[in-house]
Amino acid sequence: MAERWFTDDELREMARPTMERAIEAIEDGDLERAKSLCEAMKWESQFMHDLLVDGVAGLISFVKERLGDIGVEQAWEYSLERSWRKPVETISRSDRRAIAEALAATWRAHSTSGVGPNPGAFEIAEDSEKLTFTMNPCGSGQRLWRNRRYGPDGWGVTDEAHSWSYGREGFPLYCTHCAFMNETLPIRWIGHPVYPSDPPDDFDRDPCTWYWYKDPAAIPERHFKRHGLTRAEGDG
Repeated sequence: MAERWFTDDELREMARPTMERAIEAIEDGDLERAKSLCEAMKWESQFMHDLLVDGVAGLISFVKERLGDIGVEQAWEYSLERSWRKPVETISRSDRRAIAEALAATWRAHSTSGVGPNPGAFEIAEDSEKLTFTMNPCGSGQRLWRNRRYGPDGWGVTDEAHSWSYGREGFPLYCTHCAFMNETLPIRWIGHPVYPSDPPDDFDRDPCTWYWYKDPAAIPERHFKRHGLTRAEGDG
């Protein structure tokens, strides 16, 4: 019989959530172990985060390879109608200050806790009408670009310019979901963008910027017009 690798206790410990183990270590006063577990959890999260982001980029690149740019549009609309519409409708009914905090939590999650290549980083500024989230780099799509995941042996870009590629040809395919997720589809569903956004001019240097308006009525018309939509068309 082959030598056993782990005891039953070791196997049970391996199967426990890392954060649960870290909290237990804090409660036991073992701060060094708690710190070690927290550091380990950063890398656990980064690995899974990047694997999933890369996988989504691969799937949408496959769609584009087989069905062209129109297939990309159809795929995002099909997927987001089923996965994102209900959250958008919930967001529209929620306290907008609370959603600002939730959006910050989303971008913290996308930051991979500052580990891995080109980790996501962002700043938040507030003025009288909105909060501005400035990501440099964005923790998902822009990291793919900076980590050189696009190209002949990687993922694809649009062939042509579309409203959902922010009027640009050669736009990274993963990032096209933001136009549908943040603007085009929410305008149709709730009458206005949920997170109006501006992609980087230069993905290697410039930030990606998202806005959270305290009053949706203050969202600038440009976030409607660039998709050929108006507020009236999105109502209801």
